[in-house]
Amino acid sequence: MRGFNFETTRNGDLRSRKSRLIISYIPDYFFLVVMAVLWGVLSLIEPFHRDFSLTDKSIQYPHKPDSIPFYAAVLLCFVLPLVVIILWAGLIRRSFHDMNSGVLGLCLSIVLNMMITNTVKNLAGRLRPDFIDRCNLDKDTALSLQPAIGMVTSAICKQTDKSVFWDGMRSFPSGHTSFSFAGFTYLSLWLAGHLRIGDRRGRTYKSFITLVPELAALLIGISRTKDYRHHWQDVLAGAILGVFMGWFGYHQYYPSPNSLAEDPSYPFPPRIPVDGSSSPSYNLKTFNSAAENNGATNAAAAAGQYGDGALNAAGGSAPANVYTSQPQNNPLGAGSSGYDVPLQQPAYNRAQAEPSMPSQTRTLYSSDSLAGSFRV
Repeated sequence: MRGFNFETTRNGDLRSRKSRLIISYIPDYFFLVVMAVLWGVLSLIEPFHRDFSLTDKSIQYPHKPDSIPFYAAVLLCFVLPLVVIILWAGLIRRSFHDMNSGVLGLCLSIVLNMMITNTVKNLAGRLRPDFIDRCNLDKDTALSLQPAIGMVTSAICKQTDKSVFWDGMRSFPSGHTSFSFAGFTYLSLWLAGHLRIGDRRGRTYKSFITLVPELAALLIGISRTKDYRHHWQDVLAGAILGVFMGWFGYHQYYPSPNSLAEDPSYPFPPRIPVDGSSSPSYNLKTFNSAAENNGATNAAAAAGQYGDGALNAAGGSAPANVYTSQPQNNPLGAGSSGYDVPLQQPAYNRAQAEPSMPSQTRTLYSSDSLAGSFRV
Protein backbone atom coordinates (compact mmCIF):
# COMPACT_ATOMS: atom_id res chain seq x y z
CA MET A 1 0.00 0.00 0.00
CA ARG A 2 1.50 3.29 -1.10
CA GLY A 3 1.61 6.08 1.49
CA PHE A 4 0.01 9.49 1.10
CA ASN A 5 1.90 11.83 -1.22
CA PHE A 6 1.61 15.51 -0.47
CA GLU A 7 2.72 16.61 -3.92
CA THR A 8 0.82 14.23 -6.23
CA THR A 9 -2.50 12.39 -6.45
CA ARG A 10 -2.90 8.58 -6.50
CA ASN A 11 -2.79 8.76 -10.29
CA GLY A 12 0.57 10.50 -10.19
CA ASP A 13 -0.79 13.90 -11.27
CA LEU A 14 0.71 16.97 -9.63
CA ARG A 15 -1.69 18.53 -7.15
CA SER A 16 -2.68 22.15 -7.66
CA ARG A 17 -1.08 24.74 -5.44
CA LYS A 18 -4.43 25.38 -3.71
CA SER A 19 -4.81 21.67 -2.92
CA ARG A 20 -1.28 21.44 -1.55
CA LEU A 21 -1.85 24.57 0.50
CA ILE A 22 -5.05 23.20 2.04
CA ILE A 23 -3.47 19.82 2.76
CA SER A 24 -0.46 21.46 4.42
CA TYR A 25 -2.71 23.01 7.08
CA ILE A 26 -4.65 19.84 7.97
CA PRO A 27 -2.03 18.71 10.55
CA ASP A 28 -2.31 22.11 12.26
CA TYR A 29 -6.06 21.78 12.74
CA PHE A 30 -5.75 18.15 13.79
CA PHE A 31 -3.14 19.01 16.41
CA LEU A 32 -5.26 21.88 17.76
CA VAL A 33 -8.29 19.60 18.11
CA VAL A 34 -6.23 16.95 19.93
CA MET A 35 -4.77 19.55 22.30
CA ALA A 36 -8.20 21.07 22.97
CA VAL A 37 -9.62 17.66 23.89
CA LEU A 38 -6.58 16.82 26.02
CA TRP A 39 -6.67 20.00 28.06
CA GLY A 40 -10.45 19.88 28.24
CA VAL A 41 -10.22 16.43 29.85
CA LEU A 42 -7.57 17.79 32.21
CA SER A 43 -10.17 20.16 33.63
CA LEU A 44 -12.17 17.14 34.87
CA ILE A 45 -9.48 15.57 37.05
CA GLU A 46 -9.42 16.05 40.82
CA PRO A 47 -7.69 19.31 41.84
CA PHE A 48 -5.31 19.87 44.74
CA HIS A 49 -7.16 19.96 48.09
CA ARG A 50 -5.96 23.01 49.97
CA ASP A 51 -6.42 23.28 53.74
CA PHE A 52 -8.57 26.19 54.89
CA SER A 53 -10.05 27.95 57.90
CA LEU A 54 -13.78 28.02 58.62
CA THR A 55 -13.35 31.60 59.85
CA ASP A 56 -11.92 32.81 56.52
CA LYS A 57 -14.45 35.40 55.37
CA SER A 58 -13.09 35.42 51.78
CA ILE A 59 -14.57 31.95 51.12
CA GLN A 60 -17.90 32.39 52.89
CA TYR A 61 -19.93 33.97 50.07
CA PRO A 62 -23.14 32.33 48.83
CA HIS A 63 -23.10 29.88 45.93
CA LYS A 64 -25.35 31.09 43.10
CA PRO A 65 -25.75 30.59 39.32
CA ASP A 66 -23.38 32.18 36.80
CA SER A 67 -24.46 35.45 35.20
CA ILE A 68 -22.62 34.32 32.06
CA PRO A 69 -22.54 30.51 31.70
CA PHE A 70 -19.45 29.03 30.10
CA TYR A 71 -21.31 28.10 26.92
CA ALA A 72 -22.24 31.78 26.53
CA ALA A 73 -18.60 32.77 26.99
CA VAL A 74 -17.64 30.29 24.24
CA LEU A 75 -20.24 31.79 21.89
CA LEU A 76 -19.08 35.33 22.61
CA CYS A 77 -15.32 34.85 22.73
CA PHE A 78 -14.75 32.11 20.16
CA VAL A 79 -17.73 31.70 17.85
CA LEU A 80 -18.29 35.45 17.38
CA PRO A 81 -14.65 36.21 16.40
CA LEU A 82 -14.73 33.12 14.17
CA VAL A 83 -17.81 34.40 12.35
CA VAL A 84 -16.29 37.88 11.93
CA ILE A 85 -13.10 36.44 10.42
CA ILE A 86 -14.93 34.08 8.05
CA LEU A 87 -17.36 36.76 6.87
CA TRP A 88 -14.72 39.45 6.38
CA ALA A 89 -11.82 37.42 4.99
CA GLY A 90 -13.72 34.58 3.35
CA LEU A 91 -16.91 36.09 1.96
CA ILE A 92 -16.12 39.79 1.56
CA ARG A 93 -12.41 39.72 0.86
CA ARG A 94 -12.52 36.28 -0.73
CA SER A 95 -9.04 35.39 0.48
CA PHE A 96 -8.56 31.80 1.59
CA HIS A 97 -5.12 32.56 3.01
CA ASP A 98 -6.38 35.46 5.14
CA MET A 99 -9.36 33.45 6.39
CA ASN A 100 -7.26 30.37 7.16
CA SER A 101 -4.59 32.41 8.97
CA GLY A 102 -7.21 34.25 10.98
CA VAL A 103 -8.98 31.06 12.06
CA LEU A 104 -5.73 29.26 12.90
CA GLY A 105 -4.46 32.17 14.98
CA LEU A 106 -7.73 32.37 16.92
CA CYS A 107 -7.77 28.62 17.60
CA LEU A 108 -4.12 28.70 18.65
CA SER A 109 -4.80 31.51 21.15
CA ILE A 110 -7.77 29.68 22.67
CA VAL A 111 -6.11 26.26 22.94
CA LEU A 112 -2.87 27.64 24.42
CA ASN A 113 -4.97 29.55 26.94
CA MET A 114 -6.87 26.35 27.83
CA MET A 115 -3.60 24.50 28.34
CA ILE A 116 -2.20 26.98 30.85
CA THR A 117 -5.45 27.88 32.60
CA ASN A 118 -6.65 24.32 33.22
CA THR A 119 -3.22 23.15 34.34
CA VAL A 120 -2.75 25.97 36.84
CA LYS A 121 -6.32 25.67 38.16
CA ASN A 122 -5.82 22.06 39.23
CA LEU A 123 -2.30 22.54 40.57
CA ALA A 124 -3.06 25.71 42.56
CA GLY A 125 -6.30 24.44 44.12
CA ARG A 126 -7.29 27.90 45.31
CA LEU A 127 -10.70 27.95 46.94
CA ARG A 128 -13.47 29.99 45.38
CA PRO A 129 -15.23 32.72 47.38
CA ASP A 130 -18.28 30.42 47.68
CA PHE A 131 -16.35 27.32 48.76
CA ILE A 132 -17.79 26.88 52.26
CA ASP A 133 -21.31 27.07 50.84
CA ARG A 134 -20.32 24.33 48.35
CA CYS A 135 -18.80 22.35 51.22
CA ASN A 136 -22.35 21.77 52.52
CA LEU A 137 -21.56 21.87 56.22
CA ASP A 138 -24.04 22.09 59.06
CA LYS A 139 -23.62 25.78 59.85
CA ASP A 140 -24.76 25.33 63.47
CA THR A 141 -22.02 22.87 64.32
CA ALA A 142 -19.34 23.83 61.78
CA LEU A 143 -17.35 26.09 64.09
CA SER A 144 -16.85 23.24 66.52
CA LEU A 145 -14.73 21.58 63.83
CA GLN A 146 -12.31 24.52 63.66
CA PRO A 147 -9.26 24.06 65.92
CA ALA A 148 -8.00 27.01 67.90
CA ILE A 149 -4.72 26.85 66.00
CA GLY A 150 -4.40 25.42 62.53
CA MET A 151 -6.56 24.58 59.54
CA VAL A 152 -9.17 22.03 58.56
CA THR A 153 -9.19 19.81 55.51
CA SER A 154 -11.80 19.17 52.85
CA ALA A 155 -12.60 15.87 54.58
CA ILE A 156 -15.09 17.71 56.80
CA CYS A 157 -17.25 18.65 53.80
CA LYS A 158 -20.52 16.79 53.22
CA GLN A 159 -20.97 17.69 49.54
CA THR A 160 -21.85 14.60 47.50
CA ASP A 161 -21.71 16.18 44.04
CA LYS A 162 -18.02 15.94 43.14
CA SER A 163 -18.31 18.27 40.14
CA VAL A 164 -19.64 21.07 42.35
CA PHE A 165 -17.18 20.33 45.13
CA TRP A 166 -14.07 20.02 42.95
CA ASP A 167 -15.00 23.10 40.95
CA GLY A 168 -14.91 25.05 44.20
CA MET A 169 -11.15 24.39 44.30
CA ARG A 170 -10.41 25.85 40.86
CA SER A 171 -10.49 29.57 41.53
CA PHE A 172 -7.05 30.59 40.21
CA PRO A 173 -6.88 31.84 37.52
CA SER A 174 -10.33 32.78 36.24
CA GLY A 175 -11.09 30.59 33.22
CA HIS A 176 -13.96 32.77 32.02
CA THR A 177 -11.70 35.82 32.13
CA SER A 178 -8.66 34.25 30.47
CA PHE A 179 -10.83 32.67 27.77
CA SER A 180 -12.62 35.97 27.13
CA PHE A 181 -9.45 38.03 26.91
CA ALA A 182 -7.72 35.46 24.69
CA GLY A 183 -10.54 35.47 22.14
CA PHE A 184 -11.39 39.15 22.30
CA THR A 185 -7.77 40.37 22.37
CA TYR A 186 -7.15 38.34 19.24
CA LEU A 187 -10.25 39.85 17.63
CA SER A 188 -9.17 43.37 18.63
CA LEU A 189 -5.74 42.90 17.05
CA TRP A 190 -7.26 41.33 13.94
CA LEU A 191 -9.68 44.23 13.51
CA ALA A 192 -6.91 46.76 14.20
CA GLY A 193 -4.77 45.24 11.47
CA HIS A 194 -7.56 44.97 8.92
CA LEU A 195 -8.77 48.50 9.63
CA ARG A 196 -5.11 49.68 9.41
CA ILE A 197 -5.32 51.50 12.70
CA GLY A 198 -1.60 52.23 12.40
CA ASP A 199 -1.91 54.23 9.17
CA ARG A 200 -1.27 57.42 11.19
CA ARG A 201 -4.40 59.14 9.96
CA GLY A 202 -6.00 59.10 13.41
CA ARG A 203 -9.54 58.05 12.51
CA THR A 204 -11.31 57.80 15.88
CA TYR A 205 -13.96 55.27 14.86
CA LYS A 206 -11.25 52.66 14.33
CA SER A 207 -10.19 52.95 17.97
CA PHE A 208 -13.73 52.38 19.21
CA ILE A 209 -14.28 49.38 16.93
CA THR A 210 -11.04 47.69 17.92
CA LEU A 211 -11.45 48.23 21.68
CA VAL A 212 -15.10 47.18 22.03
CA PRO A 213 -14.08 43.48 22.26
CA GLU A 214 -11.71 44.30 25.12
CA LEU A 215 -14.55 46.06 26.96
CA ALA A 216 -16.70 42.96 26.54
CA ALA A 217 -13.92 40.78 27.98
CA LEU A 218 -13.55 43.16 30.92
CA LEU A 219 -17.28 42.99 31.68
CA ILE A 220 -17.16 39.19 31.65
CA GLY A 221 -14.25 39.29 34.10
CA ILE A 222 -16.08 41.66 36.45
CA SER A 223 -19.15 39.41 36.40
CA ARG A 224 -17.03 36.63 37.93
CA THR A 225 -16.47 38.68 41.07
CA LYS A 226 -20.15 39.67 41.25
CA ASP A 227 -21.14 36.00 41.07
CA TYR A 228 -18.66 35.20 43.88
CA ARG A 229 -16.90 32.75 41.61
CA HIS A 230 -13.47 34.40 41.79
CA HIS A 231 -11.31 36.65 43.88
CA TRP A 232 -10.10 39.81 42.17
CA GLN A 233 -6.58 38.36 41.92
CA ASP A 234 -7.97 35.42 39.92
CA VAL A 235 -9.61 37.77 37.44
CA LEU A 236 -6.49 39.91 37.09
CA ALA A 237 -4.29 36.87 36.46
CA GLY A 238 -6.81 35.51 33.94
CA ALA A 239 -6.90 38.83 32.11
CA ILE A 240 -3.10 39.04 31.86
CA LEU A 241 -2.88 35.45 30.67
CA GLY A 242 -5.65 35.89 28.11
CA VAL A 243 -4.21 39.12 26.69
CA PHE A 244 -0.81 37.49 26.23
CA MET A 245 -2.27 34.38 24.58
CA GLY A 246 -4.33 36.52 22.19
CA TRP A 247 -1.28 38.62 21.35
CA PHE A 248 0.92 35.55 20.90
CA GLY A 249 -1.55 33.72 18.65
CA TYR A 250 -2.10 36.79 16.47
CA HIS A 251 1.59 37.44 15.88
CA GLN A 252 2.18 33.88 14.69
CA TYR A 253 0.25 34.71 11.52
CA TYR A 254 0.07 38.51 11.17
CA PRO A 255 2.46 41.45 11.48
CA SER A 256 1.86 44.14 14.08
CA PRO A 257 -1.20 46.34 13.41
CA ASN A 258 1.18 49.33 13.54
CA SER A 259 3.67 47.84 11.09
CA LEU A 260 4.99 50.06 8.32
CA ALA A 261 7.23 47.32 6.95
CA GLU A 262 4.33 45.01 6.03
CA ASP A 263 0.66 45.44 5.33
CA PRO A 264 -1.01 44.73 8.70
CA SER A 265 -4.27 43.76 6.99
CA TYR A 266 -2.68 40.74 5.32
CA PRO A 267 -1.08 37.68 6.98
CA PHE A 268 2.44 36.44 6.54
CA PRO A 269 3.12 34.63 3.22
CA PRO A 270 1.57 31.17 2.80
CA ARG A 271 3.80 28.18 3.38
CA ILE A 272 3.31 26.91 -0.20
CA PRO A 273 4.95 29.31 -2.71
CA VAL A 274 3.41 30.37 -6.00
CA ASP A 275 3.97 27.73 -8.72
CA GLY A 276 7.29 28.19 -10.46
CA SER A 277 8.95 30.15 -7.66
CA SER A 278 11.04 29.14 -4.68
CA SER A 279 9.27 31.53 -2.32
CA PRO A 280 5.88 33.30 -2.18
CA SER A 281 5.59 36.23 -4.61
CA TYR A 282 3.43 39.26 -3.93
CA ASN A 283 2.57 42.58 -5.38
CA LEU A 284 4.46 45.07 -3.26
CA LYS A 285 4.33 48.70 -2.35
CA THR A 286 7.73 50.28 -2.00
CA PHE A 287 8.48 52.88 0.65
CA ASN A 288 11.05 55.11 -1.07
CA SER A 289 13.42 57.53 0.58
CA ALA A 290 13.36 59.81 -2.47
CA ALA A 291 15.07 62.78 -0.87
CA GLU A 292 18.45 61.09 -1.15
CA ASN A 293 18.66 61.24 -4.94
CA ASN A 294 16.50 63.82 -6.71
CA GLY A 295 18.08 63.02 -10.06
CA ALA A 296 17.06 59.37 -9.84
CA THR A 297 13.62 60.41 -8.66
CA ASN A 298 13.13 62.74 -11.60
CA ALA A 299 14.13 59.97 -14.00
CA ALA A 300 11.69 57.61 -12.30
CA ALA A 301 8.96 60.24 -12.55
CA ALA A 302 9.65 60.73 -16.26
CA ALA A 303 9.34 56.96 -16.71
CA GLY A 304 5.96 57.02 -14.95
CA GLN A 305 6.95 55.02 -11.86
CA TYR A 306 5.28 57.41 -9.45
CA GLY A 307 1.52 57.84 -9.16
CA ASP A 308 -0.37 61.09 -9.73
CA GLY A 309 0.37 63.66 -7.09
CA ALA A 310 3.55 61.93 -5.95
CA LEU A 311 5.85 64.54 -7.50
CA ASN A 312 6.66 67.90 -6.11
CA ALA A 313 5.98 70.11 -9.15
CA ALA A 314 7.68 73.12 -7.68
CA GLY A 315 10.99 71.43 -6.93
CA GLY A 316 10.89 68.75 -9.60
CA SER A 317 11.35 65.92 -7.10
CA ALA A 318 9.22 63.45 -5.24
CA PRO A 319 8.41 64.20 -1.60
CA ALA A 320 10.69 62.33 0.73
CA ASN A 321 9.49 58.95 1.98
CA VAL A 322 6.25 58.47 0.02
CA TYR A 323 4.40 55.26 -0.73
CA THR A 324 4.35 54.43 -4.44
CA SER A 325 2.81 51.66 -6.50
CA GLN A 326 5.31 49.30 -8.10
CA PRO A 327 3.88 45.85 -8.98
CA GLN A 328 6.42 43.05 -8.72
CA ASN A 329 6.07 39.41 -9.83
CA ASN A 330 2.30 39.41 -9.86
CA PRO A 331 1.16 35.75 -9.88
CA LEU A 332 -2.38 36.66 -10.91
CA GLY A 333 -1.45 38.40 -14.14
CA ALA A 334 -1.23 41.94 -15.41
CA GLY A 335 -4.94 42.63 -14.84
CA SER A 336 -4.68 42.28 -11.08
CA SER A 337 -2.17 43.56 -8.57
CA GLY A 338 -2.14 40.48 -6.39
CA TYR A 339 -4.11 40.35 -3.20
CA ASP A 340 -6.68 42.19 -1.19
CA VAL A 341 -5.47 45.67 -0.26
CA PRO A 342 -6.28 48.81 -2.30
CA LEU A 343 -3.17 49.71 -4.26
CA GLN A 344 -3.28 53.48 -4.18
CA GLN A 345 -2.74 55.46 -0.98
CA PRO A 346 -2.43 59.21 -0.50
CA ALA A 347 1.19 60.33 -0.53
CA TYR A 348 2.60 60.36 2.99
CA ASN A 349 5.49 62.70 3.65
CA ARG A 350 7.22 60.85 6.42
CA ALA A 351 10.28 63.12 6.40
CA GLN A 352 8.11 66.05 7.49
CA ALA A 353 5.95 64.06 9.91
CA GLU A 354 8.87 62.21 11.51
CA PRO A 355 12.10 64.06 10.72
CA SER A 356 14.04 61.98 13.25
CA MET A 357 13.45 58.71 11.40
CA PRO A 358 16.32 57.59 9.15
CA SER A 359 15.85 57.05 5.42
CA GLN A 360 14.93 53.48 4.61
CA THR A 361 13.11 51.21 2.20
CA ARG A 362 9.99 49.29 3.31
CA THR A 363 7.49 47.07 1.49
CA LEU A 364 3.76 46.52 1.74
CA TYR A 365 1.50 43.90 0.19
CA SER A 366 -1.05 45.49 -2.14
CA SER A 367 -4.03 44.82 -4.38
CA ASP A 368 -6.42 46.93 -6.39
CA SER A 369 -9.60 44.90 -6.01
CA LEU A 370 -11.69 43.07 -3.42
CA ALA A 371 -13.65 41.23 -6.10
CA GLY A 372 -12.73 38.25 -8.21
CA SER A 373 -12.05 34.60 -7.59
CA PHE A 374 -11.40 33.06 -4.20
CA ARG A 375 -7.69 33.61 -3.65
CA VAL A 376 -4.93 31.77 -1.84
